[in-house]
Formats: sequence, C-alpha cells, structure tokens
Amino acid sequence: MNYSFTFNDLLFMCQGALITFALTISSGILGTFIGSLIGWARSSNSRIIFYILGIYIDIIRSVPLILQFVLFNSFMAIAGYPMDPFLSGILTLSVYISGYVAEVILAGINSVPKVTRNSSRGLGMTYLQDFIFIVIPIGFKNIFPSWTGLMLGLMKDTSLIAVMGATPPELLRSSQIIINRVHEPLLILLGAGVFYYVMCYFITYLAEKYEEKNYIKSMELR
Repeated sequence: MNYSFTFNDLLFMCQGALITFALTISSGILGTFIGSLIGWARSSNSRIIFYILGIYIDIIRSVPLILQFVLFNSFMAIAGYPMDPFLSGILTLSVYISGYVAEVILAGINSVPKVTRNSSRGLGMTYLQDFIFIVIPIGFKNIFPSWTGLMLGLMKDTSLIAVMGATPPELLRSSQIIINRVHEPLLILLGAGVFYYVMCYFITYLAEKYEEKNYIKSMELR
C-alpha cells in the first residue's frame, strides 16, 4: 500500500471540492427560495403568520445543524421513506439556511421606505407590481452582502454532511479518507483549507464585482 500523498489524492480532493461547491449551490438556491417565501409571508399584516413562522425560524436556528442531519435522516427512515444521504443532506442544508435567509429577506423588505411603496401604489401600481419593480430591486441591493455571507457559511457547513456517510464524499470527508491512509493530517487539512479559501474567494470576488457593477450603474443614473 502506498502511504505517500499522490497526484490521484489531489484529484480526489478536487472532486471533493466540486461536490462541496455543488452542495452549496443546490442547497443555497433551494434554501433561498424557501427562505424568501417565509420572509415574504412574515412581512404580511397577519400577526398569526408572523409568529408561527417565527417559531419555525427560532427552532431551525437553535438546533445544531449536525443534530438536524441526524434527526431528519432518522425520521425519514422511521417513516418508511429512507433517503439517499446525499439528497437528505441537501434538503437538511436547505431547510437550515432558509431560517437565516427568511430573516434577511424580511429585513430587506422592511428596508424599503413606506413612503416609496405608498408612492408606487399612488401611481396605480398593484401590490404585485410594487413588489416586483420597487421592493425587490431596492431590498435585494440592501441584503446582498448579508446573503453572500450566509452562502459562504453554508459552504463550510457542508462538511457536516460527512456524518451521514454521503457519497461521493465532499471535501472534508475526502480529506479524512486520505489522512487515514497517508497519516499526514496537518498537510492534508492545510490543503483542504486552501481549497475552501479558493472557493470562498471566488464567491466573494463575484459578489464584489456584482456590487461594483450596480454601484457604477447607480452613479450613471445620477
């Protein structure tokens, strides 16, 4: 058996990094969709909906993510619907991040001045038109940095999916597999950290370019 780090090990870690990125994108999109619906619902005038969904958010944000992985997987198995650990991990991550996204979305909606919304309604816009053309553009610009931060945190949270034995393995799990063979934990974990840094930097770079582009457009309109 070869106990040294090889090029195939590097490729294995690259594959794990791609899995981590795919987990982040898929669960981030689904979680943002769910969280957006919850945040929008909480912005309504119904106090019942506001408090019921608030309880959901408090539970999601209070229970440790690793425990949510175990509980969701166990519940599906007990219910007679055993689920692939990889799919189960995506769903759990999506529900988990939706609790945080919901609060960010609610803050974004509330950040739009009421006078602006009242003016749009005074011009004859319907609620849907006001929401699409006024609230979303202004609110999204306000919450984009916070949302980006949530996605960066989600990328690091994907490492917890390893407790479910999901295959193919994500970055941290693939690193652990290599460590068990070569017995060089410091070197391998340092390499994994570099992979995480590169992926997070890539997302941050795209986010900064997007904000810079929007800033230039806003200055041109002035």
